[in-house]
Amino acid sequence: MPYTRSQLRDLVRRRLGDDSVPYKWSDLQVNQWINDAIADYSVHFPRTITLKIDCTAGTHYYNLPLDIKTVISVEYPKGEDPPEFLTLSDRLLPEFFESDTLYCVEPSIDAVTAGLLWISSDPLATEDINLIYQGDHAYLDDDADAVTVIDRHLELIMLYVRWAGFQELATTESSNPDPTSLALSTLELNAYRAQRLYYQSMNEAEKAESRSAAAQWTMDKWDRTY
Repeated sequence: MPYTRSQLRDLVRRRLGDDSVPYKWSDLQVNQWINDAIADYSVHFPRTITLKIDCTAGTHYYNLPLDIKTVISVEYPKGEDPPEFLTLSDRLLPEFFESDTLYCVEPSIDAVTAGLLWISSDPLATEDINLIYQGDHAYLDDDADAVTVIDRHLELIMLYVRWAGFQELATTESSNPDPTSLALSTLELNAYRAQRLYYQSMNEAEKAESRSAAAQWTMDKWDRTY
């Protein structure tokens, strides 16, 4: 079973050496750092997500999730045997709407406006679109929420939070520095080292995943159709 936010926070606290009450860092602070870590992790290792979009009769465009990074495939209409996949194109081309087999992605213009998925076909209300895309891993808003980061990469989440903790300590010290103390220099050095370790570990994880990404082609019942 996947870890929950509560379990991941316990792991993080042990890494921070902050696992005894009274805690130095509040649950609220650690939870925020965990979500910050998930946001950065998702840039390097996005999650593959399947989304069913209900069609509206005669409507050619549909809102995309705000976290979408890359569209992998667009199946329309969903549920055909064999499945029917649309081909990426540009909706501004004059021939776009003359075809029934094309789609276009119109990216979001800001952080709050959804991008659009356009399809060239004239859909029926009874039809669905099956979208597979790469997006963010689930952000954790409740202690019971399941972590979607794979177990072997949880170390990256903990290293990010460790870096954030050192940064917080250095920032706090810098707001009222003691000119006779080396505490600020030590904290800034610790933050730099934690940052460097995080990015080194991320780089190694990316290399490891790349080496293990050799694909095997397995024929399915539609292979001749492809």
